[in-house]
Amino acid sequence: MFTSLYAQPSTRWAWLAFALIAGFMTCTIWPDMAYAQNATAHVTLDPTFRTPAPPNDAFPQNADHVFWGTLAMLIAGLVATAIAAFDSFRLKTTVPIAIIVGAALCVYPESVDNYLAGCFWSTSHDPDKLLYFLMGREFDYYVAIMWWTFGAILGYIFYSALQRNVTTGGLWIAFALSGMADIVIEELLLRYGGIYTYFGHQPLVLLGYFPWWWLFVNVSALYLSIAVTYRFRDWLNGWRSIFILPLMPLCYIGGFSFAALPTIYVIQGDYSPMVTQFAGILSCILALIQTGGIFYFILGRNPLAFGEREKPAADRASRPIAGFGSAVAQL
Repeated sequence: MFTSLYAQPSTRWAWLAFALIAGFMTCTIWPDMAYAQNATAHVTLDPTFRTPAPPNDAFPQNADHVFWGTLAMLIAGLVATAIAAFDSFRLKTTVPIAIIVGAALCVYPESVDNYLAGCFWSTSHDPDKLLYFLMGREFDYYVAIMWWTFGAILGYIFYSALQRNVTTGGLWIAFALSGMADIVIEELLLRYGGIYTYFGHQPLVLLGYFPWWWLFVNVSALYLSIAVTYRFRDWLNGWRSIFILPLMPLCYIGGFSFAALPTIYVIQGDYSPMVTQFAGILSCILALIQTGGIFYFILGRNPLAFGEREKPAADRASRPIAGFGSAVAQL
């Protein structure tokens, strides 16, 4: 499948290497743009654990901003739900709407990666608004709506592209569109203030507030769950759609942890700005490699054959697990 890759001129790799080097130099030489130590909050190291301390009550919640921000995200999430419901009716399958519901369960792994990767959500300290605790940190109910909308929109962009059998280049465009949507949504919410913020030594803060390494890792992790769902969409139709609900958060936390690990180390440490930026770039590269692996191993596509579409022989997603599906169908 990768024979066409070796037939391409070596200049492609030269341009890729040049782009990576140029991006790295930009982020390390232009501190006002890339050094997140001063981008959102002053970094204070805990005197005991020597890790960046979350802002806690130094970042107070703005109740009005939380309400209007959550309402806007809820409307966007409901629009995504309506589109998925329409697709479910049009295609006579329960998979699209199950993806939207499964995105809501990504709340649980999202709180874990927010804890590790330096994202702090404001809290009201009101027991009636408390969703749950995690390692001493409070999460209000509104975060569930926020995270559900992120997962529903970014994930369904990819699924919509897959079910329309766009070219592999189109799938990469869907990746880029998901990332652009992430940038727009997060920059607006972060600039609005009083809802959430990023802390610690975040790399690649290119527009003032949002660390761009998040968009690569977030989107790639969501794509893992969506690709598996699409690959086995025939088998997951009907009552078996309930398996999509745990599938999405489990795939998400696995994909996120793989690509984000280098950046998590620098966020939770106290390394030089150059090391910090390099770790962020490394996470972006790992996310792109992971996405290419998703295309190749799960979807059966050459990630660099941009003009190819899904082949008819591979269209029956349930074939590789037909035996397993038949056994479960007897239950």
